[in-house]
Amino acid sequence: MRIVRSVTRRFLMSALLALGVLVSPLASADASAAASAKPKRTALVFGGSGQLGAEVVRSLVGAGHDVTVFLRPTSGRERLAGLQVSLIEGNVLAEADVQRAFQAKRYEIVVDALGRSESDVEFFAEAGSRIAHWAKATSVDHVILHSSVGVGRSKAVYPPDRYQRMSKLFAAKQVGEDAVIASGVRYTIIRNAVLRNLPPDAADGARLIGDETAFGTVSRRGLGRLTLECIDNPACSNRIFHAVDPGMPSPER
Repeated sequence: MRIVRSVTRRFLMSALLALGVLVSPLASADASAAASAKPKRTALVFGGSGQLGAEVVRSLVGAGHDVTVFLRPTSGRERLAGLQVSLIEGNVLAEADVQRAFQAKRYEIVVDALGRSESDVEFFAEAGSRIAHWAKATSVDHVILHSSVGVGRSKAVYPPDRYQRMSKLFAAKQVGEDAVIASGVRYTIIRNAVLRNLPPDAADGARLIGDETAFGTVSRRGLGRLTLECIDNPACSNRIFHAVDPGMPSPER
């Protein structure tokens, strides 16, 4: 009976992958065994003190990875409280600071979860380009970039009445995506459209969909988990995904 269930599960996973859905390997009953079986990696996280970045850091630390967070001297640390991480202070727009961070140790994984509330959205172009450059220069194995629906071909599914207001942001993020792809480093780009927080007791059903027309809501906690699950996962290599949680309310477009 166990063999039948295993074959059925593999068949369903293959069918979903064919439809562009990346099945979460940690969603099964064997989650803890799968997580413990993965090798532990050294990871550098940009934006790790932010709302999304802290969820990424929490997931990586929970899986036993060696995590370093790059953050500004003025960034709050409250979201990282209680997490065993190393900190490197600096400005991602300063070449010397980014170089120093990458050369501090040999990183296997780099996650760009940078956010910006200020109006200077060109920040994403410059920061993304610097991270891509130094990832290549220091032989990083895998860069995971969190980006936005509205970039590239996904412009077609972004609400037209809001696109013009966001167009400079999307143009800057396009530069960041292009830099990572052109670097030659193995990459995963995860775009989100509407980002929300989940209550602590709410189920997380986030999925990665290899369809650039997918538009939906996803939680920061879900993105943290999906980031973790892409590490050492061949299905994530050199792919662009849209992250959606079917269990969360769909936004109006």
